[in-house]
Amino acid sequence: MSNVREGNLDYCLKCSTCHTQCPVVANYMKYPGPKYLGPELERLRLARGEKEPLTIDASLAYCTNCKRCDVACPHGVKPSFYNLKNKAKVKANPSERLRDWILAHNVWWGKVASKVPALSNFTLTLPVTKFAMNMMGIAPRDFPKYHKQKLRFKKININNDIGQVNKKILYYPGCYASFNEPEIIQATIDILERHGYYVEIAPVSCCGTPIFSNGLLDETRSLAKKNIDVFLKYIEKGYKIVTTCPSCGLAIKDEYRDLVPGEKAELLAQNVWDLFELLEEEKNLYFKEDRSKIDKAFYHVPCHLRAQGMGYPAASILKKYAVNKLILEDSYCCGISGTYGFKKEKYQLSKAIGSPLFNAVKASGANLVITDCGTCKLQIEQATKISVKHTGLVLREYLA
Repeated sequence: MSNVREGNLDYCLKCSTCHTQCPVVANYMKYPGPKYLGPELERLRLARGEKEPLTIDASLAYCTNCKRCDVACPHGVKPSFYNLKNKAKVKANPSERLRDWILAHNVWWGKVASKVPALSNFTLTLPVTKFAMNMMGIAPRDFPKYHKQKLRFKKININNDIGQVNKKILYYPGCYASFNEPEIIQATIDILERHGYYVEIAPVSCCGTPIFSNGLLDETRSLAKKNIDVFLKYIEKGYKIVTTCPSCGLAIKDEYRDLVPGEKAELLAQNVWDLFELLEEEKNLYFKEDRSKIDKAFYHVPCHLRAQGMGYPAASILKKYAVNKLILEDSYCCGISGTYGFKKEKYQLSKAIGSPLFNAVKASGANLVITDCGTCKLQIEQATKISVKHTGLVLREYLA
């Protein structure tokens, strides 16, 4: 962590605004909250000159990394980073450590499972598989289906001489789109190419968010360094980095700056765009305004999109081109928080955290929920039985 960011601990006023915004505090009485687990313990550690955290509280494992505490802080203190940094010191039992490691490395299993998706999806339904997952502490919930990538686009290789092209995109789709819903990748490529961009898929695997969230700090730092170097090679050649996964976008824009502080991380952060953040900058958008719109839809703002502080550009585009009545809700977390909701001891808590959102979805009367996050989609669909679509899939249908 950089000295500049560590210094902002002194700006913590103990106002407890972060505490009031924490969805875990609201649903789990034993959780002391982000103020205590984050800046308070970190400040005491530094005052005593200790290298290790002052105390390791097992409740650190219950931080969802939703970033709502960071957004709420009036002085820019980041409780979530201190929580995650110290989570690496929490001692879990061997079964939980194995479970957390497996969930953290979904990119490895995704690469294999998506090559034989039918077999993989069938295997996940077998009683013996469910028994094994239960023994490891994995929640009794449905996993997202695996799919093969079948992309149709004109690939531009970084080694080709395309220096004269002004609109070059390195698209980083993330794990969910790559292995579970590759049609998001195709929709993004279609939208970008329609707006005159040359698109290259990033030769990068995981952004590191699930690894970081599961307390594997050193591995996350190592991965972040590698990813930064790959991304910068493209930025030097005039590419912009585009994401369609809020967690990936937040990791590259913000968390890398804490994990690997320095000029490289800062330069990368300045060149990363959410797809609709990028399109909002376009003078002309090639979507049909005269096409029949969706009558009503509910738009869920993922926590990690909210934390990027860029507003909700996708909502503006949806309202203009695709949906007559868009019900936007950014007050609630869905509760799944990536791998968090797949852990048996946190499964019921994840549903309790998401219950205000689920109730709002049902009360809205909308037959469609739109969101930018794959795991939010999974949680909302399973809880409400209402169809959920990624924003890119919806807007591709309205391309001119």
